[in-house]
Amino acid sequence: MESWPLNVMTSRRNAWLEAMLEYVFVKRQVPSDVQEKTLLKLENLDDFIDSELENISKGQVTENDFGRLGDHHVTFDICTNVGTFIVDKDRLGVSSQSNFNTIRGTCCVFKGKWQYELMLGSKGVMQVGWVTSNCKFSQEKGVGDTQDSYAYDGNRVRKWNVSTYKYGEPWLAGDVIGCCLDLDEGSVHFYRNGRSLGVAFDRVRAGPGLVYFPAVSLAFGENLVANFGATPLRHPVEGHRPLGKLDPREAERAWTLVRWVKRLLPVYEEVQKGAVPSQYLTDGLDVFRQGTKAQALLLAAPVLRRLGPLLASSHVTEVSVLPFLFQVLDENPDGGGVSVLLELFWALLEPLEVQRCLQNVAVALLSGFRYSPCTPDLHHQKRHLSLFLSVVRHDSSRRYLLENVLFDKIKFPLFMDVKPPDNETLATVVHDVWFELMEEAHPTEEAYKKSLYAASKQKLKSVALELESLQLRILEQLTTDDDAPQGQTSRDIFLAKFEDFIKENSPGSRTVTLDLCPPSVALNFFHRLVALLRQCLPVLHAASGKLLQAHSLYIPGDVFLSDIGVRGEVSRVGDFPELPYDVASNQQSNRTDEGHKASVELSSGTPNAFDKDRASTKVFRLLDGIVRLYYLCSHAHFLKMNAVREGMRDYLRAVQEVRRNSALGEPDVVEALTKAEEVFSDTLSQQARQVAWLSAVVFSKEKQADVYWLLRVVLLTLEEASHSGAAFAFVPDYYVESCIKLLTSLSFYFPPTCNLSDIPGHYNVLVRYSTFLAQHFADPRVTNPDMKDALLRALAAHVCPPSTVRALECMPTESSMAMIQALLQPYKNRPWAQTNWILMRLWKGCGFAFRFTIAPHLVQRMSSKPVESALPSHPAPCPSVFFQNHIGRWLEDHPDRAAAFLGSVLTQLNWAFSQFISMLQEIQNAHFRPERVFVDTRQLKICATCFDLSLGLLRVVEMVVNVAPSLVTHPGRPHSDLLLARICQLVSQVLNRVTSRCGCFDLVVGMD
Repeated sequence: MESWPLNVMTSRRNAWLEAMLEYVFVKRQVPSDVQEKTLLKLENLDDFIDSELENISKGQVTENDFGRLGDHHVTFDICTNVGTFIVDKDRLGVSSQSNFNTIRGTCCVFKGKWQYELMLGSKGVMQVGWVTSNCKFSQEKGVGDTQDSYAYDGNRVRKWNVSTYKYGEPWLAGDVIGCCLDLDEGSVHFYRNGRSLGVAFDRVRAGPGLVYFPAVSLAFGENLVANFGATPLRHPVEGHRPLGKLDPREAERAWTLVRWVKRLLPVYEEVQKGAVPSQYLTDGLDVFRQGTKAQALLLAAPVLRRLGPLLASSHVTEVSVLPFLFQVLDENPDGGGVSVLLELFWALLEPLEVQRCLQNVAVALLSGFRYSPCTPDLHHQKRHLSLFLSVVRHDSSRRYLLENVLFDKIKFPLFMDVKPPDNETLATVVHDVWFELMEEAHPTEEAYKKSLYAASKQKLKSVALELESLQLRILEQLTTDDDAPQGQTSRDIFLAKFEDFIKENSPGSRTVTLDLCPPSVALNFFHRLVALLRQCLPVLHAASGKLLQAHSLYIPGDVFLSDIGVRGEVSRVGDFPELPYDVASNQQSNRTDEGHKASVELSSGTPNAFDKDRASTKVFRLLDGIVRLYYLCSHAHFLKMNAVREGMRDYLRAVQEVRRNSALGEPDVVEALTKAEEVFSDTLSQQARQVAWLSAVVFSKEKQADVYWLLRVVLLTLEEASHSGAAFAFVPDYYVESCIKLLTSLSFYFPPTCNLSDIPGHYNVLVRYSTFLAQHFADPRVTNPDMKDALLRALAAHVCPPSTVRALECMPTESSMAMIQALLQPYKNRPWAQTNWILMRLWKGCGFAFRFTIAPHLVQRMSSKPVESALPSHPAPCPSVFFQNHIGRWLEDHPDRAAAFLGSVLTQLNWAFSQFISMLQEIQNAHFRPERVFVDTRQLKICATCFDLSLGLLRVVEMVVNVAPSLVTHPGRPHSDLLLARICQLVSQVLNRVTSRCGCFDLVVGMD
């Protein structure tokens, strides 16, 4: 690059420039008499800077790298991998795609003390450590499974060197694992987040022919990122050297340059404000304002010209640039200093240099956000988010990051994560635990402990809310909609990238990524996007002339016929129906009109209805992405976190069982039970703290409100689309799936922390949801077989809880009758098992022998397992007399169809019971063989399924003859004699097979 041309003004003595040169580069205060002569002038500034940088280079001592072999820049060696990996572009991030895969680094060591770090993206089975070149691996043997290989696995809390021993502590996603090798002492030790786990191995062989490589073995789906020294180690161990070799002079030169830039910043910032024509200034910055912007750029140009090439290094970014940015942010918490700095960069640096700098900064901020220690106040995470927020406030920087970095080079949704603290950190916040999931009433003396526990939860919640507020402000900046009136705004770019991100995480995507978006990250991203969307409202929908408001928002059905809804990779309710010709022609004409309006708008510069329509379209696009994100990724985390709470419930039941047994046991038995209770108590304390975090952050009232709001939006969208007629077939299938999953989360995952019944108006939503299921599980417009099955399964689950059964009973009469008519169609040429289950649930509780929770003949039976665990669990009976009356009335009013239905039920019952008996006979024959025969598990499952089908069909027959006895007793009814004879025949057959004391049924039931 050529030298910066000198302005004509600099040819003569310029007092202001000389004073600023003195202030910036000689580090003296601005003199009171700016006419004082100085030695440093603009003409010799380049020589001065070069001299200072050369002195830094001379003072550096070259580090001795004896003891290592290999390239200075260390990565994973893709030629040595065993198994299938997805390797990141920089060859530092790996994700396992098969059973147990191993890969090692490109550098080896034979003497000295060495260290590298692994940043965990997941917490599953991984064996990490050191191997020699002689180790041979397979998909069954990895690091630590062969001689001269040493590994640590934090998932199983073991160390491995052919044999395995307990070592270390459990690791979590986001942990930084340090792997240290001391070949002088012959030892290997590991660190977790900078804390030593102790010496793992102390007899490591060293000598001729033995060189050690860094290596990792990962189970399927696990992923991590290695740091061999290309960037500063997060937790360097004293005396150990990183495997990568870097020139430290670049970082020192960069640090010197950024110190000068830091002193230039207030000068550049103040000259932009201009001189104040007042003789009384009290801020001390009047001297700065006497210059011009051009003069300030003359001062900065020589510095930035030398700094620009250094910004391409990620090591320089983390060592020099990032600390400098944090200093600027600390001095200007509002982010103004960072914006001024970025403006200076864009003004004086080459565009490619600024872009590389921004990319490195974004990567470093994300790495720091994910892998910094998780303190009780989440200080490090807030600090990195605050700096990122300051960066994206700058227009040019924000647009470049959106277009090229945030969704392409890094995974921006990771910035939206709220990582839970580990057990040690949680223990510092939640000192006293209280078991909020205990089913029994808590004693009065625990009230004080409960209040302390609640206060700890509130503290966790307030800290998380501060982090979430920062994340929301970042999203607000990234979705600015007024920064490019003549082209794409930031919101346009964000929505396009967000849609691509959704496609990448969709099933069947051809995009190969290091790892898909984790469910925990997707859930937090979902909540931030919902908050963002609600802030964007109200917006005028020009097509309808209505305001899109948060309480009544829905996507109109015609949107699914537009470019937003017609996407080839999305399956729909109607299983790819063809677009009607008139609708397609109307769409084409509308697009032409809109394009004409857009051109007029851009040429005239005046707002019109088209801009308002674009605003509503962006709202619809964002809402569509949120619904799809919840369906694809977010709901899975609710399910996973609910499993954590279920695990705590199991431990609570175990503790209660131990206490009951201790009250009745012998002294020696009581001692053993007491020790078991202590073990359970330690685990319960950890689980109670984890549940406190879940209650405060994951299952809080605010998160429940987000899910409930989206449920209302999706349900209203489906209702409006259904009213539109044939266009309902174009609704994407994930709207129906999301609606089902949203209600499932509210009903089963949020309680007992937040109950659905506590939300005002929830019952009306339940009734509307019930009505939708009843009207559409047999809707002819629903031709997608997966959708038909999903709706039928949702209705089957809906007839189990009493609250949802009551909601079904409150539906409009026409919806109830439509559901009854669909359920009572003959069981021919259609899936009937779920339909039969629904009918059986509506009856169960009113028939024969429902008063027993356990079969009477099994109550006193001695068994190796408790009776409850040996039998399948079924929901408690919840009969609906309301629907039984409707069923009886419909059967009486439609004799021909009723006879066809009952005949099909009897036919299926005959088949299912025959299959059940034949399988019992096979088990009986195997039992009487002289040699020992094991019954296949699959055969037992099929046998149990046939039994459940037979029992369900028999219950439906029982219901029909109870609610509509005239079908088989009235001689004027069609086929009444035949139906009565078939019923008697089947009942006799069942009784004959089941009640025989020497039959196969009695034998199998009596088996343990």
